[in-house]
This record gives sequence, C-alpha cells and structure tokens, in this order.
Amino acid sequence: MSSDNVLVIPATFMVGRSFPANLPLADGSVKPITQCSKADVEQAVVEIGAMAEASRNRLRQTYEEHLEVLEMLAQVSAYLDRYDHWEGVRRGEGVREVIWSVDTS
Repeated sequence: MSSDNVLVIPATFMVGRSFPANLPLADGSVKPITQCSKADVEQAVVEIGAMAEASRNRLRQTYEEHLEVLEMLAQVSAYLDRYDHWEGVRRGEGVREVIWSVDTS
C-alpha cells in the first residue's frame, strides 16, 4: 500500500462566535447549553471527545479502504496500458514493478 498520501485532519479552529445549542451528557441525554452547569460542560467535553475518537477511527478505516481501491485502480490501469507487454499477468506470473499514478479527482 502506498504511504505517500496522508490524510490531514485539522485540530485548530476559530471558536467564540457560536456554540452548539445542545450538549450531550454522560447519561445519553442532551441539554440546552444555556442551562448547563460547569459539570455538565465537563461531561459534554468527555462525550464529544469520545464521539471524535469514534469518528476518527471510522474515517481512518474508510481512508485505508479508499487507498486499497486506488491501489487496485493503479494496478489494473497499468495493466491495461501495458496489456500487450505484460503477458506474464495472463500466465499468473508477476511483472516488473513500476510506479503508476491515477487521477483521484
């Protein structure tokens, strides 16, 4: 698998202009931010942190699957381009490795 493309996730944001209307609490409920105590906000930070970790894990898995599909696309595209010269593929043999890029747009 190629490692030259890296998924960059921003970690710095502008805050202060607006806030979520409701915050998730540890018991699974949501509470209007205007009615939250400091303890409620602390719970919400923990809950939202767990949500961020779970979504990051799903994103990482999806990104890895995407890279696998792109690698397969590169392999088959290269094979198509060199079909007449890569008879070894049709015999179940390998061929000399080459670097191949694909359009991901």
